Amino acid sequence: MSELVRFSFPLTPRMRSFLELRDALRCLARAARDGQPSSWLHAACDLRASLLGEQGRKCALPEMTALMVSMQVHLQQLGQDMPQYQNGIEQACDSLSGHIRALQGGLAEVAGFLKRDALISAYLNAQKKQDWLGHRLGLPQSLETLWSGAGNRAAWLQRQLAPLESAVSEIDRMLNDYVRWEERVARDGCGQITPERGGSHGLLVIGLSAGAVADGIIPDVSGNRHAIRLRFQRWQTGEAPAEVSDDQPYVMMLIPVT
Repeated sequence: MSELVRFSFPLTPRMRSFLELRDALRCLARAARDGQPSSWLHAACDLRASLLGEQGRKCALPEMTALMVSMQVHLQQLGQDMPQYQNGIEQACDSLSGHIRALQGGLAEVAGFLKRDALISAYLNAQKKQDWLGHRLGLPQSLETLWSGAGNRAAWLQRQLAPLESAVSEIDRMLNDYVRWEERVARDGCGQITPERGGSHGLLVIGLSAGAVADGIIPDVSGNRHAIRLRFQRWQTGEAPAEVSDDQPYVMMLIPVT
């Protein structure tokens, strides 16, 4: 395939925590770069839920540390099986150890900021309330002015998040480079992925050509770690989701890191 769009689906709670954290960081950085206060606040609340363990989520930092340790174990095993890659694997393990040390402090300042900041708290509370009198409408009316007067909060937060962003980016790259792509075709738009019995996988990555995604084709995944059902839908502007009825080529990889 040419340029790929990747879709990651977690098969374990730890991978779910990682993906939620990764996506919150991406959205936060993009909103800060583009100067979009509403998007920034939404991403900041999402990040807060991950780092503080709110809204039914586990605290992401212990999950991240455990994931990095698990990756080191798998990489060391890979080095024993493929000694020609031993030097590169040792460097990767050393890099992960550096990230673990950098995050040992727990990002206390970031967690405190996300918990205390009045603007973030107001936005979070506005999403929870049954607001019959319309009080929640006051926040969007004042947001642009509040943001222009205290926009440095976004820059400060990005600086504090730099060690976490670095760790997340490297883990994401390693996960996506861990195994080779397997080419498949979903007959009549449907397919099934059956992981090997006795194996343990934490992440499923589906790759589609950029052209297919631009045409509105999106994978829909259901099931569990033992049997995964894959259906492709087409999302077109102003139309309801439609099942893809043609054969759909795709690539996939199952990541044996949990």
